[in-house]
Amino acid sequence: MDVIIVSGGRAPSLNLFKSLVKANTFVIAADRGGEFLKENNIVPDLLVGDFDSLPDKTLLYFKDKTKIISYKKEKDFSDTEGAFKEAVKLKPDTIYFLGSTGTRIDHFLGNLSFLNASLEKRISSYIVDDYNKIFLIDKECEITKDFGDYVSFQSFRGDVKDFSLEGSKYKLENYTLKMGDTRPISNEFLNKTIKVKFNKGKVLVILSKD
Repeated sequence: MDVIIVSGGRAPSLNLFKSLVKANTFVIAADRGGEFLKENNIVPDLLVGDFDSLPDKTLLYFKDKTKIISYKKEKDFSDTEGAFKEAVKLKPDTIYFLGSTGTRIDHFLGNLSFLNASLEKRISSYIVDDYNKIFLIDKECEITKDFGDYVSFQSFRGDVKDFSLEGSKYKLENYTLKMGDTRPISNEFLNKTIKVKFNKGKVLVILSKD
């Protein structure tokens, strides 16, 4: 099973949303993310939130159409975190976070923690918008060119030593990867895959298109 969480950041295009939906996909709307679904005549399997940003008419629209979990407005977690916790209960293979980028950089940075939590639970997870696909890796692997022309790498919560790339336009070998380093930004694929090697740590991978 896959889970799509639609949050209240920059809304995805309908084409992007549809490209991720399969026959058994479970859709969770986190607060204002429900507005995107209503506008496109899509009923989520679950709607969660404190509903401080979802219009009352939209909440009323979904009232008799789906399951709703309502939180207190004064809480110590975000609506997306609430949606993530509900998603984990389903024991999914993959979680896609849509509406998780946009103008609220604070929320976006918080949303990166869900990629880490998913990785620790061995659940594949991706933050996706119409221009970026973001995920975490904690061991050497091959990255496939399946979203845009550019690929960037950043360390996550600590330096990554002996970081090497094979199959990329700009090679790196035994490099110390740091968060905020500009050298690993906007690399390109020579073919369909890039081999990523490192000994220890976590690497944030960003596939991008203009």
